[in-house]
Parts: sequence; structure tokens; C-alpha cells
Amino acid sequence: MDVGPTAHGTAARDKIKFSRLIAYSTLQLPLAMAALPVVLNVSHFYGGVLKLSLEIMGPIFIICRIVDAIQDPVIGLLSDRFTRRGPRGRLAFVALMIPVLAAGFYMLFDPPDAWFGNQTRMALWLVAALLLVHFGYSGVSISYHAHGAELTDDYNERTKVTVSREVFGLLGFAVAVVLPTILTDRKMFGETDGYMMLGLLFLPIVVLFSVPTLFGAGPSVHPPVVHGERSALIAFFAPLKNRLFRRLLLVFVVNGAALGVAVTVMLFYVEHVLKGSNKNAGMILLTYFFAGAVSVPMWLLLSRRLGKAAAWFVGMILTAIAMTAALLVGPGDFNWFLAISVVTGIGLGADYGLPPSILADVINAQEGGDTKGKTGTYFGLWALSTKLATAIGAACSLPILPLLGFDPHHGLYGTSALIVVYIALPVTIKVVAALLIWFIRIEAERGTVREEFFG
Repeated sequence: MDVGPTAHGTAARDKIKFSRLIAYSTLQLPLAMAALPVVLNVSHFYGGVLKLSLEIMGPIFIICRIVDAIQDPVIGLLSDRFTRRGPRGRLAFVALMIPVLAAGFYMLFDPPDAWFGNQTRMALWLVAALLLVHFGYSGVSISYHAHGAELTDDYNERTKVTVSREVFGLLGFAVAVVLPTILTDRKMFGETDGYMMLGLLFLPIVVLFSVPTLFGAGPSVHPPVVHGERSALIAFFAPLKNRLFRRLLLVFVVNGAALGVAVTVMLFYVEHVLKGSNKNAGMILLTYFFAGAVSVPMWLLLSRRLGKAAAWFVGMILTAIAMTAALLVGPGDFNWFLAISVVTGIGLGADYGLPPSILADVINAQEGGDTKGKTGTYFGLWALSTKLATAIGAACSLPILPLLGFDPHHGLYGTSALIVVYIALPVTIKVVAALLIWFIRIEAERGTVREEFFG
């Protein structure tokens, strides 16, 4: 982005150069590559391969997410303080946290061989690894996303920033699907060594894709953030005074819980309901994320016509309908489920591309009062809400499965439990999220979705 001579680009132009846009967006690929295995592969690796009890793993996921959520506002506040180091101060904080993320991810998929089979030691290792990878991920993502929200103050340019970033994110999800599928194949390394190689390969990938962002992304167009509150706790939660932000968080958490539930048990569903292999699961996920990435320009165009919240609503309804159709598939219906994954993937494009853009608008809305422009703090709470959605997903999936008759640790493989948790529960949650966004206003420059359609 071209900026004028004044500090932090106060004379910034609205349009962002394409090269700067791409350079900023690349880091989202390793971020997504790290995020997906934590919710998708970890439960399968520790529960299905290492045979750690699901009854133990459920509370571990919830506790680690709670700790993770508590630290997010602190990280957001630190990110704001780094803006005093210049227009790229947030990126300096990102550079400090990338090694922590890389180390935590590798640790997660390389537990000590001598501890295999020991429930207590494996549980402790899982806790330590999750805490480290969550800390690194939060440190990178909060400051990185906050910097993206400050690249421009234009309504549509903000959408371009988030859409470009999430395209790389969806590609990162695709990499996170393909690599475990290939590496854990019996003809390659097998499941245990394959996951270790996944952790190892992440190290050069995160370095390669972080360099363009750290050195080529545009500067912030906002001045340094100054917190006037004496109490850090008050500063952490000050954005909650913004009523639009509170409403957006509510919709985001409810909607995100649906994906958290589904992703947590997806591999179990493919194996035991569809009677598919890891390769089948990989193909489904690859199709899902590829459809999401390809659909992103469509959501960008639709948001310009209907508004961002209305376009997001359309994505929710589309996903709910497609997921409901999955109730009709059964063992061997791989191609039918693949078709369903295309539609749900298109809905995913809306879930990932539109909410952060709405958030960027809300941060600078008049409703924010004295919190206007405190981007890092907003994104700290946003990250907290993301973790909360995932924790709700874990709480609504893993602990419930044994109660409904699915628990590999005890030799129970009831498929009806997987159908309820993987399909019925997420659809219900999606419908609730759609009703919320239909009736409440969450955009600074638009009305409710109902008003957008019929007003």
C-alpha cells in the first residue's frame, strides 16, 4: 500500500497493491496447516492410534482451550503495545511467536515412544504439547490478523484482505489434509511415523511462507494504539462495550461450534459409517477445502450486492441443507458424500472469508466508542471466541460419543452415535446461528439480514 509521509500512513490510499496483498496473505497457509490437525488429526492419532481414552481426551481438549482462551486477550493487548514500534510493529511480534508455534506443532506429533500405552504419561504429554502449540498459534494469528485489519479503512478493500488471506488458509487446510493422508499410508511411513513426519515437514513450510508476510506486507494505516485504562483486565474486555461486536461474537461462536463438532469426529465418521479409508477421508476433506477456496470470489461478489452479513446467512443455510442430505448416505456411498462435501465446502468459503471482514468494520464503527481502532484487543477477544467455539465443539462431541455407544478404547463402535454427533448436532447448531443473524444487526453500515432481504 502506498502511504504518505506521515506516520503510520495517515495519507494512505484505499487500494492495496496486489503484490502487497499476496505477500500479506501467505502466512495464513501454515497457520491453517497447523490449525486443522489440532482439531482433526490429534483426536484420531491419540485416540485411535495411541489408544488414549476419549473420556480423558475430552476434558484435556476443553481445559487446554480454556487456558488458551484466557491468554488470548493478553496477547491482543501485547500486540497493541507493539504498534508503538512502528507501522509494522505487529509483524515483529508475529516473528517472535513463529518459533513457538513450530516447536509446539512438532512436539504434538512426536510423543516419546517409551510412553506409548501409558495413559497418564501420554495425557500429560498431550496437555503440554497442546498448551505450547495453542500459545504459539494465538501469538501469531492474533497479531497477524490485527495487522490485516489495519491495512486499509475501505469497506470493500477489507473484504479483499480477508478473502485473499483465507484463500491461502483454505489451501493450507488442503495441505493439512493431503500430507497426513500420504505420510500415514502403510506404503509410506505408517500412522505413527507418518504423523511425526508431518510435524517435521511443518518446520520448513512455516519459514517459507512467513518470510513474504514479514518482509513484504504493507504497513498499518492506523496510529499506535494507546490504552488509557489503568487496569489490564478492563483493557482486555473493553471491546465488549461495542454492542455490534457482542452480537457478532455471539453469531460467530454459535456458528463455529457446528464446524468444531463435525471436524472433531470426521475421521471416525468416514471409517465407521461410510466404511472408507484414510484416503477416502483425505479426498473428502480435499474436496471440501478446495470448494471453499474456489467459492471465495463468489462470496466477495455476493457480499458487495447483499452485504456481508446477508451473504454469510446464505452460506449458513446452504451448509445446513447439504449436511442434512448426508443423513441419506451410508456404507459405500462415497461419491454421494463427496458431492455433499462440495456444497458444504462452498458454505465454508463464507464462514472463513466474511466474519473477519465484518469484524474489521465493527472495530472502526462509532458503536465502539473509545475502543475504536484498538485492533489487537478486538482480535484477542475474537481469537478467544474462536477457541470457545472449538471447546464447545469438543464438549459436544468426544465426551458424548461414549455415552451413545462409540468408544474405541473399550471396543465400542456404534455408528448411530457418529451420525448424531457428525450430522444432526451440527445442523441444529447451524440453524440456530442462521436465526440469530437473521434477526440481529451485526454490521456497522447495514441493517439486519431480514431488512436487507425485505426492507
